[in-house]
Amino acid sequence: MQNFKKLSDKELYVISKKWGAEALAARRKFAGLLPEVHAREMAANEKGGSWLAKRGFTCLYEFAAKLAGMSREQINLVVRMEKRFEDKPILRSALLGGEVSANKLARVVSIATAENQSEILKRVETLSKVALDIFVKDYKRENEKKDGLNKPQIRQISLYGQSLELDEDVEKELLEMQSKNIDVNGLLREFLKERKEKLANRKKATAEKQEQECEDRALIGYPAKRYIPAEVRKIVQEEYGERCSAIGCQKPAENLHHENGFAKAQSHDPYSLKPLC
Repeated sequence: MQNFKKLSDKELYVISKKWGAEALAARRKFAGLLPEVHAREMAANEKGGSWLAKRGFTCLYEFAAKLAGMSREQINLVVRMEKRFEDKPILRSALLGGEVSANKLARVVSIATAENQSEILKRVETLSKVALDIFVKDYKRENEKKDGLNKPQIRQISLYGQSLELDEDVEKELLEMQSKNIDVNGLLREFLKERKEKLANRKKATAEKQEQECEDRALIGYPAKRYIPAEVRKIVQEEYGERCSAIGCQKPAENLHHENGFAKAQSHDPYSLKPLC
């Protein structure tokens, strides 16, 4: 056994840094295996068996938690990124090969395309997470400027003191339908009803998923994380928009508030989350 007490401060730091880097690299490579493990488990399930059960694991989460200390959130991210990059082989290969982490790739998924994937990978490999976030924001801003040149003219309609904005092509199509004696109001009501039903179903599914994650964390002994998952944030934003949910308040929402208290609930249930200024 090596006696670390004999190491100088510099030697201790150097060996810590070396082994830390090796551990991170090994963890990335392990994470890259998870989509294949998941695929084999699904194939086995279709045949009435279980690839994981034969090896002593109840599910993919237990497999990755016990072998590499990965959380459910990290596992889901890897599997999700692999699917998102199916049409971007360069980025997908980097993920599965453990060349870059799923966390860094998740930062660029919104701007990555089949055409720019090589350039995006170079950025992911060379930039820190903070620098990568700045790069993505700048990239989106530049593309918004370009797209703005071809944006359709926006029309505003005043309604009960509020301003309703309609693109010119949308307004034109609605007027044409109305001129043909098509019930435009009925169509809009149907659309709004359908949107509410879809949102309600997604909200219910997300809440059930959060509940299941709580049970899984309890099973493998992992504490709940305060970071609110992106899918939960998206559901809340689609329901409440970008304004504070307090009655009469029109200020921009700055944060999401747990009505039941996160410390007590230990869950990011979308039914108990409200945006506040």
